Amino acid sequence: MNNDMHVCEDLFPDHRDPTLWAPRHAQLDRRIRAVIEQLHANLSSRTSVAQLARSVNMSRWHFCHLFKAEMSQSPSHFIETLRMREAQRMLSETFLSVKEIRAKLGNIDRSHFSREFRKFCGMTPTEFRRRLNNSQLQHSAQCASK
Repeated sequence: MNNDMHVCEDLFPDHRDPTLWAPRHAQLDRRIRAVIEQLHANLSSRTSVAQLARSVNMSRWHFCHLFKAEMSQSPSHFIETLRMREAQRMLSETFLSVKEIRAKLGNIDRSHFSREFRKFCGMTPTEFRRRLNNSQLQHSAQCASK
């Protein structure tokens, strides 16, 4: 990570990888910080970019430009990435079905969710969980044979 990037740990709760969202500048704009905190807290609600802009008293255009300048990605890409990372976490750490995970992430359409997950991860949610379970079984078998 470059020295000119500053990552605020409190913006990335739990064990989420903050490097994906490292801002360009030494200080993250307070409005962008507020939006990121809002997104983390309300991941299950479907929030539009226009709603996010209104929440920090900005026009959609100015908000999008400021967000991209601060975060090096568009707000919609950030939201989608945040959802897909949370879906990965839920698939690996919970026993929730893919349908339940979609519901927890804002009732995302099944085909849209699978397509976006495949684009993000290289496989469907079901394939991701199956591979994860297979690798865990192989690891358990290796540990048992030692």
